[in-house]
Amino acid sequence: MTEEKLLKVIQAAKTGRRTTLKLGNNKIKRLPSQIGELKSLMELDLSGNELERIPTEIGNLKKLKRLALDYQRFVSFPVEICSLENLKELYLRGNKFSVLPPEIGNLKNLTGLDLRGNKLTRLPGELAQLCSLRVIFLEGNPLEEPPIEIIREGAEAAQAVLDYLRGQ
Repeated sequence: MTEEKLLKVIQAAKTGRRTTLKLGNNKIKRLPSQIGELKSLMELDLSGNELERIPTEIGNLKKLKRLALDYQRFVSFPVEICSLENLKELYLRGNKFSVLPPEIGNLKNLTGLDLRGNKLTRLPGELAQLCSLRVIFLEGNPLEEPPIEIIREGAEAAQAVLDYLRGQ
C-alpha cells in the first residue's frame, strides 16, 4: 500500500470515527504519524507488514484495547506502545527483538501477550506488575529466564511466569 493510499484510509477512518482498523498484509513500511489522530480506535491490526518502528503518536490512541503487530521487522521492542495503558491484547509474534523494555510494566490492563518467535532470552521483572495478564505465549524464544519448565505449563503459563518473576 502506498503512503498516499494509507493516509486516505487513515483520514476516512478518522472522519468515520472507526473503532476498528485492519491493515494487515499490505507491505506497509512506515506508519505515518497521522495514525495518532484515530482517537476512537479500539482495535488496530497491522500484522504482516514491514514496519521497523512505530511513531510516537501511537500513544494518542488511548481507547485502544487490541493491537496486532505480528510479523513485522522490529529488531527492538516498539517502546512507544507502552503508553497505551488501556491495552488488553498485544500481539508481537514473529519479530526479531531480544529485549522487553521495563516500560512494559505500564500496560497494567494487559490480559493477553503474544511474544512467540522472537529472540528473547529473559523476561524483565516489570512483567510481574501486569496483574491482569492471563495469557502469555513465549514459544520460539531462546529464553534462559524464566526456565523452560516454567514456560511449558500450558494454560497456567502466564500465572507461572508471573509467580516466577515476582519471586526474583
